[in-house]
Amino acid sequence: MQKSNFLRLYCMVMADGVVEAKELETLYRIGRKNYNLTPEEINKCVISSGTTFVPPSKSEDCIGILYEMAEIAWADGNIDTTERELLSRYAVRFGYKEENAKDIADFLLSQVKAGVSKLDVVNQITNA
Repeated sequence: MQKSNFLRLYCMVMADGVVEAKELETLYRIGRKNYNLTPEEINKCVISSGTTFVPPSKSEDCIGILYEMAEIAWADGNIDTTERELLSRYAVRFGYKEENAKDIADFLLSQVKAGVSKLDVVNQITNA
């Protein structure tokens, strides 16, 4: 499960077709800090990225992964339309209503840009 969650983040790195150094740095930082992966494990995950999609079972895990995807999207200082759309698509895949997906993506991107922590965003949403 942890590997598939991490691979969703890699999809965000690849979303705009350009892999920026800052995006990879952010991916590796999140992999080490949030998933306790070594650089070697991260490399293996990226190389074997063809895995089955299994959405997280808890809403706070879904929000956390979407937040991390938004964090990677912002890593290069620019949000591409493809990155925004990918974030929206994952919101739908995680069970959020399609009509709310764009707003969810915009909210998470704005929170990351504002420097609001993942924990604060998760708490704000789950306690609403």
